[in-house]
Amino acid sequence: MKRYNSKIIFVVILVLALVFLVSCSNQGSTSKSSSPLQSTPAESLESQPEAPRERIPMSIGGSNPGGTAYIVGTAYADVINANVPYVNITHEVTAGGKDNIELTQSGETDFGCGFSAFLYEAYRGIGDYEGNPHEDLRAFIPWFQYPVQIVTLADSDIQTVSDLQGKRVGVNVKGAGGYKTSVEVFSTLGLEEGTDYKPYYLAFQEAVDAMKLGKIDAQIFTTGAPIPAVMEMGTTHDFRVIPFTQEEMNIICEKYPYYSPGVMTAGTYSNITEDIPTLMCYTIMFANANVPEETAYDILKAIWDNKATLEMAHANQKDMSIQLVENGIIGIAPLHPGAERFYKELGVKTE
Repeated sequence: MKRYNSKIIFVVILVLALVFLVSCSNQGSTSKSSSPLQSTPAESLESQPEAPRERIPMSIGGSNPGGTAYIVGTAYADVINANVPYVNITHEVTAGGKDNIELTQSGETDFGCGFSAFLYEAYRGIGDYEGNPHEDLRAFIPWFQYPVQIVTLADSDIQTVSDLQGKRVGVNVKGAGGYKTSVEVFSTLGLEEGTDYKPYYLAFQEAVDAMKLGKIDAQIFTTGAPIPAVMEMGTTHDFRVIPFTQEEMNIICEKYPYYSPGVMTAGTYSNITEDIPTLMCYTIMFANANVPEETAYDILKAIWDNKATLEMAHANQKDMSIQLVENGIIGIAPLHPGAERFYKELGVKTE
């Protein structure tokens, strides 16, 4: 009987031992099989490529198609889109500088372009913007510079700016940036419109035609040189470009800091064999103050790093330099913070 009981006890112990071993085996198996399941999400996340950043829609207020500003603006948009992967910027057709001032101030466009004088006056609420300061505008980058060109026929007795006294002078179309320049330049030098000279409000080709026919004595042009209409005139009529004295330029630039002294280089026109001292004007790009600093910085860096591409779009982009920045936009309006950071790194004098 005792022997029989011993067998029973042995069997019970054996069964319990087997149950225990099976139980441990199942737990180990569960633990091992659960480990890959637990790590799978982490491994899956690590293997997934990062989703591309959604592109931010932005816009530049440009000008009418065909002009220099439109060509340059389109090139800038292409460079930005190719080199700032989170921006999708479009170059909008607009009525030009004054229109872009309003569009950018309101935030309808993020950037705009125009004659630097418009930004200077709009930000301060003076001149054409008297009592209406546009305080959400910021200076960004100069697009290009161009000389003031007072053109007269070679046989004219006009040798200096003061010789325009009593003459018939083409002053561009009213409302244009060139007309604004004519009023500012001539009045600063003591020539009042309608009193000291007779103004003719003519577009470029109209002015050249009138000069050839002897209907006007001179025309002031403010656009990139050489001007095709003037080049064409030169095939049949010899002409000269009237120089400014250093004193005249200093007086004008002190009163209107959006001009700077410069030269129209010899060879700009085939018959111009010497540098002509004259004033330089600037078409610039400005920004709404609410454009994020990092975005503005990245856009400006993309532009600067791709000057060679921009030069292929228009030759005036060869002028892009620290000096162009200092002459063209410093002091016109506060720099956008992103632009200010970039220019300081570049070595531009931003004060």
